[in-house]
Amino acid sequence: MKPSYSILWIFFNLTLGAIAGAALGWGPLAAPLPLIPGLALAGAAVGVAIGVWSRPRPRRRYVGWGHGGILLFVALATLIPLYRIGAIAPPGETRAANFARLQRALDYAYPYFELKGVDRAALYARYAPQTAAAASDDDYWRIVAYMLAELNDGHSGLLSPSVRSGRHYFATCRALGDTVAVDAVGQTARESGLVRGDVVLAVDGRPVADALEALPAILRAGSTPQQRRAKAAFSLLSTTAETLSVTVAGPAGERTLTLVWPAPASPAQATSPGAGEQPLITGERLPSGWGLIRIPSFAGDSGHDLVAEFDAALAAVMDAPGIILDLRGNGGGSTAIADPIAGRFLDRPFTYGHDRFRARLPQRGWRTSFDYRVTPRRPTYTGPLTLLIDEFNFSTAENFIVALVDSGRATTVGRPTAGGSGNPVTFRLSGGGLARFSTGDFRRNDGRPIEGLGIAPDVYVAWTAADLRLGRGLDLEAAIALRKHLVK
Repeated sequence: MKPSYSILWIFFNLTLGAIAGAALGWGPLAAPLPLIPGLALAGAAVGVAIGVWSRPRPRRRYVGWGHGGILLFVALATLIPLYRIGAIAPPGETRAANFARLQRALDYAYPYFELKGVDRAALYARYAPQTAAAASDDDYWRIVAYMLAELNDGHSGLLSPSVRSGRHYFATCRALGDTVAVDAVGQTARESGLVRGDVVLAVDGRPVADALEALPAILRAGSTPQQRRAKAAFSLLSTTAETLSVTVAGPAGERTLTLVWPAPASPAQATSPGAGEQPLITGERLPSGWGLIRIPSFAGDSGHDLVAEFDAALAAVMDAPGIILDLRGNGGGSTAIADPIAGRFLDRPFTYGHDRFRARLPQRGWRTSFDYRVTPRRPTYTGPLTLLIDEFNFSTAENFIVALVDSGRATTVGRPTAGGSGNPVTFRLSGGGLARFSTGDFRRNDGRPIEGLGIAPDVYVAWTAADLRLGRGLDLEAAIALRKHLVK
């Protein structure tokens, strides 16, 4: 016999009441997890009572208003937190009001004030008068960028416009211990005689240490000393002026070059291949028989199916006696990509850490914590595994490293990682700018953070300017030597 319409109506109200009760406790009330089932049961009981009371058809229209109220409640539980973190901005908001709301958003959700040793009240007090005196939106965005830079958090800062906008980059550099060497060279600098591997001695007459310190703080901010030095070195040979004087030393001796910014390039030039034409993740078999797979990014917006690319690269070396994953330069992306890749190396599920949240946010499911877990994917590679890491590994890339290191599956070779894990959100600035700040405090299973520490390699490899100039594969050589030692 089919259930009557009245029974279905009661069951519908029971279900809706249970969902509303659980949502009320999980979201706005921020109730402890053990209380959530009790609130769901209470909501179900109220739903049954409403369903029984409203069985007569004339009363159902009143209950319909109640259903609308529940939907309105869920909408508010979603929209209010989004407003509080700045994802939603009121139209026509003044810069002063926007800055005040940014302060409240940081107080509400930013997790690292204590870890960073930042006095938030003093920080706001220093910058509030500057924002009040800002003459334009550009000025306001710049002031916000400098304030967020004081957090020294690689996930917190100005997103748009870029902090590098308006700067001319003649070349980029890398910090190699106490020295800074030229890495990538632009056309103008190359024509002036600058070459990869040149050691930078001075910029515009300043010794290199002073030149690094003279860079704007927004170009030097980072989660760890190694990230701050790497970011400063990257921008060392950039300027807002049209010329830059640089003194370098290399095989040709010490020389001073004057770099002049050229006219804009002609639009009539060859276009680069579109995204997706060549795989980002590639692999090869080394002469030793080991496999080498390069993973430059975990970013899902690259136009590539990175998990499929990795699976194809792994399939080609699945029978290798050992595999080396080259993660150098990988700045992160999405754990929805990184975790499935890590799953090819584990034979059982492994929880490698968790995020703690100060604020219950709808995009986090209103949770106060979140576990990061790798689920195995077959076929599993069970042979020796080595990761090449460096100071440019950040965020999700560091999660990936932690998952494979803390599970006991991998050893690491290279240099300490950047040390950032923030699960950031976007804050809308008045005038159309965008900032972001961290919301998640990631901890490894033993309680250690990544933020502010990074991950130290098992085998440290120091580079010199000559290594950079000659393109020596020191990290790979160290990984191969390590594997030979372990095999013996």
